[in-house]
Parts: sequence; C-alpha cells; structure tokens
Amino acid sequence: MVAPSKPEREAEPPPLSEHARRISYFMLVRLVMITGLTALASLVTYTRGEDFSATHITALWVVVGIGFGLTIVFARLLPRVRALGRFAGVQTTTDLAMATLAVYLSGGMDSGLVTLYLIAVLGAAIMGGAQLTWTAAATATVLYATSATLEITGVLEPMTIDGYVALSPRALGFSMLRTVGGIAGVAVLSSYLNRQLTTSVSALGTLRLLNEHIVRSISSGLLTVDMHGRVLYFNPMARRILDLEDADIGQPLDVLLPGCALDEAQGVDARQELVVDTKAGRQVRVGLSLAPLTDADDARLGHVVNFQDLTRLHELSQQVRRNDRLAALGGLAASVAHEIRNPLAAISGSAELLASADLSGEDTKLLRIIRRESGRLSALITDLLSFTRPRPPQRQRTRVGQAAREAAEAFRADPSSVGIDLDVRIEHDDDTEAYVDPSQLAQVLWNLLRNAGQALGGRGRIALEVEVETGAVRIDVVDDGPGIPTENLEKIFDPFFTTKESGTGFGLAIVHRIVEENGGTIVCESSPEGTRFSLRLPPFHPRTQADDSGILELSSESSDPGSRR
Repeated sequence: MVAPSKPEREAEPPPLSEHARRISYFMLVRLVMITGLTALASLVTYTRGEDFSATHITALWVVVGIGFGLTIVFARLLPRVRALGRFAGVQTTTDLAMATLAVYLSGGMDSGLVTLYLIAVLGAAIMGGAQLTWTAAATATVLYATSATLEITGVLEPMTIDGYVALSPRALGFSMLRTVGGIAGVAVLSSYLNRQLTTSVSALGTLRLLNEHIVRSISSGLLTVDMHGRVLYFNPMARRILDLEDADIGQPLDVLLPGCALDEAQGVDARQELVVDTKAGRQVRVGLSLAPLTDADDARLGHVVNFQDLTRLHELSQQVRRNDRLAALGGLAASVAHEIRNPLAAISGSAELLASADLSGEDTKLLRIIRRESGRLSALITDLLSFTRPRPPQRQRTRVGQAAREAAEAFRADPSSVGIDLDVRIEHDDDTEAYVDPSQLAQVLWNLLRNAGQALGGRGRIALEVEVETGAVRIDVVDDGPGIPTENLEKIFDPFFTTKESGTGFGLAIVHRIVEENGGTIVCESSPEGTRFSLRLPPFHPRTQADDSGILELSSESSDPGSRR
C-alpha cells in the first residue's frame, strides 16, 4: 500500500546568520533616519521654499530618493549575499558619501547634519568589525577635513538658506575639533563594544555548539514537542531509530510515535514502551520517557521525549527465557525418557506378539491403535532426546549451494510433495561457502522444506534462495501459504508448541538450536500472503578456518519438522 502523499510545505527562506541580522538591524535604523530627513526636508521646503534655489531643492530630494532607493536595493540583496564583510563595506562607503552630500546641502562645516558621520561610523561598527570601524572613522575624518579645506579656501561654497557666511577662526577650530573628536570617540567606543559583542557571541556560539554536540552524541533518541503535540526537533539517533526525514519536523507526534501519551507527562517523568512501524518498513520496540519542556522561568513550552531502541534487548530477553525453559526441559527429559522408554519397549513388543495371534475385528482395531500410538510416543522420545542431548556441531567448509540442491532433490522425491512447486535460486554457487556442520545444515534445510510443505497442505509454491551478504551467507525458505498468526510468531521456536494433531512441536525448536550452535541466526516473517524463514550463517574464511571439504548428507532419521500454524 502506498502511503498518502503529504502536502508540500511552502518553501521558507533560509534563516539569516548573526552577521546578516546585525546588518539588517542597521538598515532599519538607516531607513528610519532617511524617513526623518524626508519629513524635515518637506517641512523646510514648505515653510522656506522661496529661500531655496531650484537646484538646491532638486539636489535635496535627489539625495533623499537615492537614500531610499539604495536601502531597498541593499535589503533585497542581503539574503543572497555571501561576502557579508564586503557588503557591509559598500554600505558604509555609501553612508559616508550620503553624509558628505547632506552636510554640503545644509551649510557645510556649520551644518547640524555632521552627526551623520558619527552614525556612519557607528553603522560600520555594527555591520562589520574593528577594521571597518577604524577605516570608516579615518575616511569620515578625511572627507570632513577635505570639505572644510575647500570651504575655507573658497573653492567650494556650501548651500544655505540665509546665504553663506564664513566662520571665524575660533568657530572654525571649535567645529573641526568637535566633529573630529566625535568621530574618534564613536570609533573608540564602537570598537570596544564590538569587541565585547564578538567575545559574547563567540562564547554563546561555543556553548550552543557544545550543547548541539551533546544532543547529537547521546545514544538515545530525543524529540522536542510543542504544546500542540507537533515535533520541533529530533537528534540524529532519533532519525536513525525511527527512519525520520527533515520533512517530519512539524508533524504531530502521534504520526511518528503512535500511542505515545503526552498527557502522562505532568511535571514528572513518565515511562512507556511502544512497538512502532517505521517508514522504512521496520518494526522497532522503543522504551521512552516523557518530561515537560520549560524555559528559564519554568514556563511550560512543550514536552521532551527521550527513547531507546529496545528491539535487540527484547530479542535477547526472549532468548534468555527460551534458554531457561530449555534448561529445565533438558533435566526433565533425561529422567522422563529413561522412565518411559523401557515400559514403552515392553508395550511395543507385546503388541507385536499379539499381532501374530488370531484376533477379532474389534481387538485388531484396538491393537492397531496401540501400535500406532506406541510408535508416535517412541518418535516423541527420540526427538526429545535429540533436542536435549544434541551432538556438538562439527563445523567445516561447506558448500551451501550443494546442500540446497540435495535438500531440494530429497523434498521433490517425497510423495507428499507432488503438488508443490519448489524453485531453487542460488547466487554465486561456487563461491557460496559457509563454516557450519554440513550434516546439520542438511537437517535444517530438510526440516524447513517439510515444514513449508505441510503448511501448504500439499499444494502451493516454495522458494529456496541462497545468496551472499556482507559477513553472512543467507538462506531463505519462502512459501505462499496462509501465514502464521501474529500471536504464534513468538512461540514457533519453543519446544512442544504445535497446532497439529500429529505434531510433536520439536521440528523448529531443533532447527533453531542447530542454527545457533553453528554461529548463525534464524528469523521468521509472516503475513496472510506467505511465510519466510531467513537463516544467516557464518561464511567460510580460508585464512582463519580449516580448509576441509564438507560432505553433505541427508539424515535418514529426520525429525518431525513441527508445526507452524
């Protein structure tokens, strides 16, 4: 089934860096100042317009228009600029040029707008570093000194309303001292504040980076959720455990962790255990704890979900429980088999003697039942002893492809398999070698094929697949039968578990034990469309393992493959 597609999220512009944000803040200040100058120019033009020449008025509004235009252009370019230092330098140069024009249009050295030089230097400190600050201060000083020199020598006459009046030497010196001192003072103070800001930002960035490293490096998954239950953040381990994607940010928590009860996290830790189906088709068991997410003032912001992947731990605990049961069964089996086998032999022998006697029809029927059930009980004891007192595996170099073909031939020769289509697929036949006991591998394959055939009821299709994986040889036995009920999947490898009237429940238990003793693993996956048993066996490595040639044999005394359904 294909999952419904998610609605596409609107593309969001990338967030601005700290440097870019400082530039944008000063651009806003510049816009406010130009707006104020516009209002002032409008007021002056309205009240004293007759005192201005047409050139003066035109130049004044051209400067205001250029200021607005450049600010808009810079604002549009900011999100796409990568060389922010150079970008800040261009804006500072523009600010100094505009300040010089504004001073010339408002009276020159005696203009009240000389403070624009100070603001330009302050802007350089905000948008750049110490180097740009001192460069802007030096440039502002040179521009002001040059304008003053041209004004004093009469080369350049500033525009004024009431006519230009040259300043006295004393007023001239005071004006120059005031302006240059102000520029130097702003430069010193701005440089100091900029250095303090840089140090604070660096310390904050280091702390934030350390926090990110800690969150990224913890071995458990971490999710933060807002008050509406939507995911705000997840760390790399959470991505790995739940197969998450960047698009999952903003999704409801119920989509990523179905069954997670946020209401249980009311100021205290709350632990839960869930089984989650991930987007990659895996099923993982997670143990999670919930805690409230609060700020520095203890105000509730949402929830923190911390979880671990317990899938492997759950499998190991099941294995421990199974081994405990098997250990208890081993002690019981040794005594029970000894106590039952002798009287059973007597019963079977007596039944054989009675079979030669002349019995009535009813007696013959009863005798047949005795012989059949005695044989069944004898087979059960044989399986029990085979399971509890196994032969240690003689592991050696084994050609898995040859074992698969021989098991398939034996299965096809079985009269009960006439209606079953067996398909054998072997990848890299000559190179597929495992380090296992060859006769035990043959027994495992035979039991699994018989088990699949019985599940199909004599009609259906079975696939026997052999392939090489990284660090393992994989064997799959797949049938298209009705599948195994979910409630039975965890018990199919347990001894005595069977749903067949004639089954002993030892077939798959013996298969599981043999595979584990040979250093491999076996898992079962089932659905209504069929069942797959997957074996992973250790590969043969010539440099580290004995180079023996395995001879594969099918045991003539194959165990009952047990029941699966």
